[in-house]
Amino acid sequence: MRNPFEVDRWRGFYGKHRRKLFVIQAIAFVLIGVAIAGMLGRSPAEPRATGTGAPVTADTAGETLWTCSMHPQIRQPKAGKCPICGMDLIPVATSAGGMRTLAISAESKALMRIQTSPVERRFVSHEIPMVGRVDYDETKMGYITAWVPGRLDRLFVDFTGIEVKKGDHLASIYSEQLYSIQEELIQALKYRNERPATTTTRIQPLDLVESARGKLRLLGLKEEQIAEIEERDQPADRMTIYAPLGGVVIEKLKQQGERVQLGERIYTIADLSQVWVHLDAYESDLPWVRYGQDVTITTEAYPGEEFHGRIAFIQPVLNDKTRTVKVRVNVPNPHGKLKPDMFVHSVVRPRVAAGGKVMDPSLAGKWISPMHPEIVKDEPGTCDICGMPLVRAESLGYVTPDSGNGEAPLIIPYSAALVTGTRAIVYVQLPTMSSAAEPALQTLSGAVPQDDLQKIRAAFAAYAKMLDQPYDQSGTVHARNLWNKYADTLSQHALAGQRAATAKEAGSIFAKIEATMNEARELFAPLDRPTFDGREIVLGPRAGDYYLVAHGVEEGELVVTRGNFKIDAEIQIQAKPSMMTPAGGGGGGHDHGGGGAVAKEPGNEHAGHELALPAEFRRQIRALDAAYDEVAQAIQQQDVSKATAAFAQFGQALNDVDHSLLSGHPRMQWKEFAMLLGNDAVEGRAARQRAEADRVFLLLKGHMRRVREQLAVAPEEEMHLERIVVSPAFQSDLARVWEQYLALGQALAADDFQEAQQGLPGFESAVAAVTDKTLADRAKEIWSKERTSLVKLTDGLKNSQDLQAMRTQFLPLSQEVGVLAKTFGFGEGGPIYELHCPMAFQGRGAIWYQNSDQVRNPYFGSTMLKCADRVDRISHDESPTLDQHETHENHSRP
Repeated sequence: MRNPFEVDRWRGFYGKHRRKLFVIQAIAFVLIGVAIAGMLGRSPAEPRATGTGAPVTADTAGETLWTCSMHPQIRQPKAGKCPICGMDLIPVATSAGGMRTLAISAESKALMRIQTSPVERRFVSHEIPMVGRVDYDETKMGYITAWVPGRLDRLFVDFTGIEVKKGDHLASIYSEQLYSIQEELIQALKYRNERPATTTTRIQPLDLVESARGKLRLLGLKEEQIAEIEERDQPADRMTIYAPLGGVVIEKLKQQGERVQLGERIYTIADLSQVWVHLDAYESDLPWVRYGQDVTITTEAYPGEEFHGRIAFIQPVLNDKTRTVKVRVNVPNPHGKLKPDMFVHSVVRPRVAAGGKVMDPSLAGKWISPMHPEIVKDEPGTCDICGMPLVRAESLGYVTPDSGNGEAPLIIPYSAALVTGTRAIVYVQLPTMSSAAEPALQTLSGAVPQDDLQKIRAAFAAYAKMLDQPYDQSGTVHARNLWNKYADTLSQHALAGQRAATAKEAGSIFAKIEATMNEARELFAPLDRPTFDGREIVLGPRAGDYYLVAHGVEEGELVVTRGNFKIDAEIQIQAKPSMMTPAGGGGGGHDHGGGGAVAKEPGNEHAGHELALPAEFRRQIRALDAAYDEVAQAIQQQDVSKATAAFAQFGQALNDVDHSLLSGHPRMQWKEFAMLLGNDAVEGRAARQRAEADRVFLLLKGHMRRVREQLAVAPEEEMHLERIVVSPAFQSDLARVWEQYLALGQALAADDFQEAQQGLPGFESAVAAVTDKTLADRAKEIWSKERTSLVKLTDGLKNSQDLQAMRTQFLPLSQEVGVLAKTFGFGEGGPIYELHCPMAFQGRGAIWYQNSDQVRNPYFGSTMLKCADRVDRISHDESPTLDQHETHENHSRP
């Protein structure tokens, strides 16, 4: 129960100060509203704190660019709407390093628990665990068979498992056939002894004794047994069967007293002094498995004891159920510890050289038997077991340290790679700039504008002295060598500055120093600002806890092994290229021009694309584009050898592009493209199969398209179409073909497969109705070729079984219609617009034509009806241009 005096006191206080309390409450509400409005109204360009504690700021080195999170090729100088999808643009967060660079504070790095490891060049050992079971050595098994039909009167070995030696008696057999041949031998001996000696040498008598001896040898009797028969002078009623080899009797197939026929098995003997071990190797481990490799084997029966053997055979086929390949190992078993059907564990430890080759120093210069890997010699010869010629170990897939292929591979820890297939994303921590570099440059920059040449020379001398100091930041040998390279270049400029004759000359030398330092800032992080640069690299095979790297990083660079997913997430938030968004931009789905899309503003689609690139750089890019055409031609010819050579030439053309001609954002863009194209060239020149070359070419094709779009560098020569002047009557005939084509495109845009099929006869009739009577010879020749192409394309459309197949056939038809429009024209057929969809056919892009600038995409239909990144009006009288948008500002509106 509350105290009534307390209640009265609060009522009195409220009545006395009621007006003041209302004022305080109003002020509090106003402050809260201002705070909320400030939070909601913050500009996207303002700095914001990320979950990692790393502040994200706009690019301080130049103008802020804006991009679309779903169409990263869009670059605009100010905020607005995406001209393709209408989404709000977001700022492109950039930094001094590049398109994938993230700079954070030292405290943020500690909170993210980032760990790094240097890229190394060394041999690594890869452990391949396998399981299997012991089996008999088939080359050391023997079968005891009946050489003559008869009755087994006695079996000296009457149970399996007993060990016998070579020459031990196994069974005694009675045979009527053997008895008669013994009798034949005895009679032949008697005949020879009783026959009178002959004096003629012309006719030699038949040696019946040797003939009978030969028959007994063929029946399995030894020389001693035959001699015993001759000495006894009477046939034996039984014959003893001896063991032809030593081993263990593993099968007893007959019983004592049982009759046997010629060739029937009586015993099976296996020599267990050497056994086979059949192991299961997964297909991912096959690159490391080689004939003749040493294998370490352990068993549950003998813990701690190891057995060693060599791989003697690798099955040429894969088990499609277990996805494994059988590997056979020859294992010496002198003490018989390994029993057949015993389960074993094994490990193969290959050493890996560059290119994923297996290195075995013990086989350097050795010769090995191709059938018996345990036979290894120092010089050529023959196998002691089978007599086959020995072969060099290198011919079996090995490399040796002293060979040219035995170079140590470039490796990174497997945790450093964010794998995306044959490639991966790694984050490299940039080395820190020398602590005295920036202050010394600032001091020099203050002295150069002065007119006192003596002070300017003294400032250059002080700057040169700073450059003589050793690199004072923690880091690898790579960081020190990298700084020394720039220090040497800067020292040359500083020396020239000390010898400057005029202040103007000193100013030009200082400009060179600034340019060199700007280049160094791309590769070095500022003090107390850990900076990480994303790289796409080409991976080799995995070897244990490491990946081999084919291209993308250098020895000594520090790669992030822990915290790389956090860095990638922050990179993605900033709309930069990352693992999840390789082209940049954020994730998430949206409607390509569906309901609610805003209208495009004139000229917005390519804002930011018209970059002021140097003419020399454009020339180099066009040379690169020509090299790309050579790759495309080789791929089309389906010639792998030509394709790999073309990829190599493309890589050389890429190396010839001088990125120092660029600055600012174009320079960062080109560094990104050069990295991607370099990976394409490396993978392409290493392709061994057509499917692999085709896969890399598709990547290259997409990257080259992005180069043309974002750097606005078109090929040097567009496809030249000869403009032919024809009669209005011929153009009128073509206009009917054009009308039928438009109807077909509208049906596809409406997802109406049946209507599209029904329109094909009309298109076919329109093509057939075109007459060439009014054409000159040259025009008639061109039309004849184009009509043949139209007929073939129409047949392809008629054979389409579904809507998707017809859309696939619609692309070459559209290309053919474009040729007709640009070569002959359609007369009064109305305006012609060429449209391009960048997302058709899995990003390869496709064109089509309309008589209106209202986008109706025939390749996606209702799914993405408004998807188009280019709408150009063309005519027969003037060539199409890429910036002709003044008449279609409303083409994205439904």
